[in-house]
Amino acid sequence: MLGQGEAQPGVIAIEREFVLPPKVGVLVWVGRFIRRKPLGAFGFLLVIFLLAMTLGTPFSDGDGDGKTEFGLALPHQPLGFELGAPWIAVYDQEQNFRNEDGRIASFAAPSLAHPFGTDRFGRDNWSRVVWGARRSLFVGLWALTLATVAGTAIGVVSAYFRGWLDTLIQRVMDAVQSFPALLILLFILAITDPELQVLAIGLGFVGITSVQRIVRSVVLSTREQTYVEAARVIGATDMRTMVFHILPNIMSAIIVIFSIGLGAVILAEAAVAFIAPQRVPQGASWGLMLDDGRAFMLDSPWTALVSAAAISLTVTGFNLAGDALRDVLDPRLRL
Repeated sequence: MLGQGEAQPGVIAIEREFVLPPKVGVLVWVGRFIRRKPLGAFGFLLVIFLLAMTLGTPFSDGDGDGKTEFGLALPHQPLGFELGAPWIAVYDQEQNFRNEDGRIASFAAPSLAHPFGTDRFGRDNWSRVVWGARRSLFVGLWALTLATVAGTAIGVVSAYFRGWLDTLIQRVMDAVQSFPALLILLFILAITDPELQVLAIGLGFVGITSVQRIVRSVVLSTREQTYVEAARVIGATDMRTMVFHILPNIMSAIIVIFSIGLGAVILAEAAVAFIAPQRVPQGASWGLMLDDGRAFMLDSPWTALVSAAAISLTVTGFNLAGDALRDVLDPRLRL
């Protein structure tokens, strides 16, 4: 007869440390994330607020048939359908206001009707910041999507095959990166029509070099992993190995690149509008607002300050959110 402390034959005793931990709920995980990453939570809050600023109701083309007109165009058809006025915009972006004596209410001080004052044409600064958020965000999304897709493809191919192909690709990337990105953007805008689609493509082009360099460094280590060697041994082609074995394992790095790079692209878009306002489409733009208000900083700083604050908070939000996202997706730093 077995003693009380002995295990029965054929039965394996499972130690407590091998028991899987209980599954954490979404609310519990969010609360833990906020406690451990307060700056990252603040960054996500800023990003969510920026997204809320861009939301509007899709509307028909105005001919009375009730059909939504489809097509890709910036800034009001970024997703294939036309977006209506932003929900939190109080006024139209080009609506002018007048004083009691009938003159344009240029540089009106902040008030209940205009919380952030008006610009020199009597337009509400808050409404123009909201309208400009849609332009900045979707130009950034278009540009960074192009840069991420092209840069990832180039970086994966370059790092996977190495040899002379890697050397050739990297020397071409070095040649492109040797020119200042702002200079390339201004050159592209100078030889083309001033359209937001052209600006988005130009921003995406100058971002390819940075994306592919980071992706290449990650793939150089990933291609030496055991599961990649096993895929080659069982006869997987180079294309299948890159697409099904390497690419899924570098997605966390790509997501972090995208989240952090979005703030940089939005800042670049505002910088181009500030430096060369005549070469970008007119309208509600944070860079154009900053350029328009800088000459009146001493007397009426409202326009310049509110646009500068919008740019700073947006870039800060994406940087903080990207850093926190990197910590969450990194297995060594995972919550």
